Amino acid sequence: MADDDDGETANLNYWAYWLGAFSQPQADDAFMRDRNRADWDPVTLLRRGLAQSLHQAPGYVDLYVHSIWALLTTNTWLPQASPALASDLDGRAVRLLDGNLVSQRSRRELSAVHYVLREYGT
Repeated sequence: MADDDDGETANLNYWAYWLGAFSQPQADDAFMRDRNRADWDPVTLLRRGLAQSLHQAPGYVDLYVHSIWALLTTNTWLPQASPALASDLDGRAVRLLDGNLVSQRSRRELSAVHYVLREYGT
């Protein structure tokens, strides 16, 4: 999935569907390939599961980190849309960076997440 735009798109579209960020039900899984999806809400996706579940998924923490990184990379305005959520997520990112639970790639992505949250947050 990393460095693969189609994989990144499918991952975020899947999370949006799974976590209820789509405004309409999807008839099949073809929606996952659509790069121009405009019918799911990035704030809902971040709020409903990615940020809140980051610490609860030790076996999947790298996937959560990567998904949050991809979401914030493509939607740098998210910290401004929900400053309290951005602050909470930043705290979680810092705690993960202080520990040894994530891969080197996730550490780089978490550092980028921390930067986006600080740079674009209020």
